Amino acid sequence: MLVAGLIIINIKKSNMKKIITLALLVSATLGAHAQSSTNPLNDKATFEEFVRNIVILLMIYMVTSFILNMIKLFLNDRLKRKMVETGTSEAIVTQLLDTKKSDKENSLKWFFALVAIAVGLGIIGCYHMTDIYALMTIAFCLAVGFLGHFFLAGRLNK
Repeated sequence: MLVAGLIIINIKKSNMKKIITLALLVSATLGAHAQSSTNPLNDKATFEEFVRNIVILLMIYMVTSFILNMIKLFLNDRLKRKMVETGTSEAIVTQLLDTKKSDKENSLKWFFALVAIAVGLGIIGCYHMTDIYALMTIAFCLAVGFLGHFFLAGRLNK
């Protein structure tokens, strides 16, 4: 596979060569997949470990995001105090530190994402879904939530 990847990188002159190389890569991956008779997501222990890893990564992301936001707020506050002490004009201060709009949009995005995940988990609980269907339901609900955020944020910006 590494050799095939290097071939794709080196071939840049002709679209036909790219198409042929892509067809060879796809056929190689299909052949490699044909040798395996197990699906990792059908194995209950593997699926549980997969979900556990995703939850751990999500928790790490949320904690680090919270810490970084707190540091940002603290440093912005210190910067505002320094600007007030030095007598910087109010127009420049508001222009440099105007984050209220992005904070509102960010909190609206998180609201839509968490509500969408809650709806997805509710659907999973009602229909007792397992394995890949549960992941598909969560992904679909999250996509619908972000689509709702996109339309509402567009409407609020007008």
